[in-house]
Amino acid sequence: MQPKASISAKLGRLVLVCVGVALAIGSTASLVLEAERYGNEKRDRLVAVAEAFAAASAKGVAARDGAAIFEATRAIRAMGEVTSIVVQDAAGAVLEETGDGIRLDNVLELRPDHPVAVRDIVRARMVEVIVPVVESGAIVGRLTLVAHTGDLLPRLLQILATGLLLAAAVAALGLAVAHYLQRAITRPLLSLAATMDRVRAAHDYSEACAVESDDEVGRLATGFNAMMSEIRRRDARLAEHRERLESEVEDRTRDLAAAKRAAEAANAAKSDFLATMSHEIRTPMNGMMVMAELLAAGDLPERQRRYAEVIARSGQSLIAIIDDILDLAKVEAGKLELERIRVDAAEIVETVVTLFGERARAKGLDLAAIVEGTPPAFLGDPVRLTQVVSNLVNNALKFTERGHVLVRVAMQGDRLRIAVVDTGIGISPEKQAAIFSAFSQEDAATTRRFGGTGLGLSIAKRLVEAMEGTIGLASVPGEGTTFTVEVPLPLLERRPASPLLPPERAGERVHLAIAGAATRAALESGLREAGFAPVALSPEALAHARLDGHLVVEAEALGTTRPPGARRVLAIAPIGDAAGERALAQGLADALLRRPLPPSEWREALARLVDGAPFARASAGGEETGLASYAGARVLVADDSAVNREVACAALARFGILAQTVETGRAALEAVLAERFDLVLMDGSMPDMDGYEATRAIRDHEARRGGPRTTIVALTAHVVGPAAEAWRACGMDGSLTKPFTLPKLGEVLARVLGGRGIDAPAPAPGLAGEADAIPLLDEDTLAQIADMAALSGSGLLARIVGLFLRHAPDSLARIEAAIGEAEPEAIASAAHALKSMSLNIGAARLAASLARIEAAAREGGTVPDDTILRALDACLADTLTALRARFPDGEEAVAEAKAG
Repeated sequence: MQPKASISAKLGRLVLVCVGVALAIGSTASLVLEAERYGNEKRDRLVAVAEAFAAASAKGVAARDGAAIFEATRAIRAMGEVTSIVVQDAAGAVLEETGDGIRLDNVLELRPDHPVAVRDIVRARMVEVIVPVVESGAIVGRLTLVAHTGDLLPRLLQILATGLLLAAAVAALGLAVAHYLQRAITRPLLSLAATMDRVRAAHDYSEACAVESDDEVGRLATGFNAMMSEIRRRDARLAEHRERLESEVEDRTRDLAAAKRAAEAANAAKSDFLATMSHEIRTPMNGMMVMAELLAAGDLPERQRRYAEVIARSGQSLIAIIDDILDLAKVEAGKLELERIRVDAAEIVETVVTLFGERARAKGLDLAAIVEGTPPAFLGDPVRLTQVVSNLVNNALKFTERGHVLVRVAMQGDRLRIAVVDTGIGISPEKQAAIFSAFSQEDAATTRRFGGTGLGLSIAKRLVEAMEGTIGLASVPGEGTTFTVEVPLPLLERRPASPLLPPERAGERVHLAIAGAATRAALESGLREAGFAPVALSPEALAHARLDGHLVVEAEALGTTRPPGARRVLAIAPIGDAAGERALAQGLADALLRRPLPPSEWREALARLVDGAPFARASAGGEETGLASYAGARVLVADDSAVNREVACAALARFGILAQTVETGRAALEAVLAERFDLVLMDGSMPDMDGYEATRAIRDHEARRGGPRTTIVALTAHVVGPAAEAWRACGMDGSLTKPFTLPKLGEVLARVLGGRGIDAPAPAPGLAGEADAIPLLDEDTLAQIADMAALSGSGLLARIVGLFLRHAPDSLARIEAAIGEAEPEAIASAAHALKSMSLNIGAARLAASLARIEAAAREGGTVPDDTILRALDACLADTLTALRARFPDGEEAVAEAKAG
């Protein structure tokens, strides 16, 4: 694209502008000088004329002879520029006036020997000169001579015309000079510009510009040619580099592919190792934990039963430690799943402080928990919440050398708030931002001094965030740290208020001779809440104190006699401390509290202090476990471990079941083919034939013979990796993870032997009757939900039904969408979700239909046709209608719960 104005045109305009400016300046100066010269000449001429007329008329003025004056001044008519003469006497009277007598505005007076201003002479239309009339040396009058300035403008125009002619000549000369400059200067520049345009258009960097001179323009062309040469060399180097780069990329790609395969193999090996490690550790833990539970449930004195409970809880802690490693991998992979079951915050805190009690005692630290008010029960994940609190308490104990660790639980609006306060080393402000990062501690010296990997807080933060909660900290270096967790948990039930002292006993004193600020704070909080007045008393001052109320005292501080004045004495001692047992045996104390103080035990003691009831003493018998009885049920246990078989049999015996056992999968197959069992607990890893292969053989036999389906539950220690899901692929009905607990085993037995089935497995295709033969609603399931609702509040059953009414249609829509996309795996997953929901609400016919769809999609990759889909839609509609008729308040209860 050509420039809008060439250099030649610009030079021409520059010449014209210079000439114009010079003309303007010169013409202005000439006009000013000419006007000044005109004014001075006019003044001098008019003064001379006026003096001549004054001399000629002097005698007439002196004689006041008008005729003589007129005769002397009549020559005025011969002067064209003079318009009039006025002669006055000394008094100012006009003696004679000659001329036309016209006086215009802007008359300028010209005085002798006074310079004339250019501005004034240009603006004046007339000028006047006044001279005295002198006779015989005396002034006898004055003469005024008036003239016009009409001849000034022609003179100025003449000067201006001369300037224009001169300017035209100069402009012509300037244009000629510009033309010459164009040829000498602009032609090389235009040539350079044209060369640059060709390079830009064609990207041909071989172009060069001719160098015509050695001045600045020549150096510019030389520089351009040098730049083109450098670009050509650069392009050559780039082309050579590209050739080498292709080879390097191929080499690097091969290296990256090999590294990727190695990383994937290492990751797979890590997953296999974690799965194997978990299995190998969980297998012996199974025996320890179940036996501890059985021991705790046996006929033991209360104190020994508590010891057994601690063993069981310690085993659970060990499993939690193992799970920490797995949890980190799950969280990082985004595969962490949270449960939504009943959560008792006070029970969680009690478990944690009991679990870490011995560790706190070994370090000489005081560990206690305060449950403020009466926190209700929630829907949430108690295992993960326990893991969060455990990690925070573990971290606090690790970094606290003296003082205490205190756990506070309270409600903040609709959120559960848990704070862990310690008197440890604290965290510097610059380190607080990174404290929740994995493998992070305060500094390297801290790691060497206190140990640990720094995983605990990172896992806690990610678990809290998964619960949609927040975690934060406040710390002062050298004084301690407070970690605070706030989690929103849906309310499940409210607890009854704690017992309060009657008005006549309000303010009753309770003396606290307790060492440890945390335990003392927990005791004082409970006492004040119940209406007591706690009074602090050091254990050393107990012997000299005058008591006028109850007493809570360190067991080791009691002497040989009961403290005088104490109405009731509660001794507190660590588990296994002989001082506590001795105080009870000698009657020095009415009750024994363990340290760290469990909130439930302290609430029970407070209740007895309030109502005056006697404290429970250790008894020889244990408490009833409340486990259901399934006497007469036929259960087969298949496991190659003698310990596991004994554990399983002992656990089943608590439910009234006498189980049969086999050691291999082949023996399990032969036993099932030989006789009918209500339930088979099948270990997955066994010699000769493993449990999965045995299950497939059993399912093949059932399919050929058309016999009833045997319920088989995997008894496995695998929780991650492919083996954790192997039970589903081989046709088992569910899984029970080792180490299992009695309640978990009870849930399996309730589902199988209670008539509901493990997750309501579908009968084998072609062997079951039509879905219409199954009742629309399972009365047993509804009755069990009603029993649970009776304990949890009258609105629970209606809310459960309302949730099903709200979410079931959406689940069916997901099944239809998966069918539309013809994805068997998605169909099976969506059907399984709605099936589980239907089983929980007692929708038996709908669950059976969904089970068949799930089995067909998962095992055979079958996509249901329109007939099956219409039947499923009709079955859901019938189920919803029946539930709405039976529970008309269901949807309203859900809406009220959501609004509240």
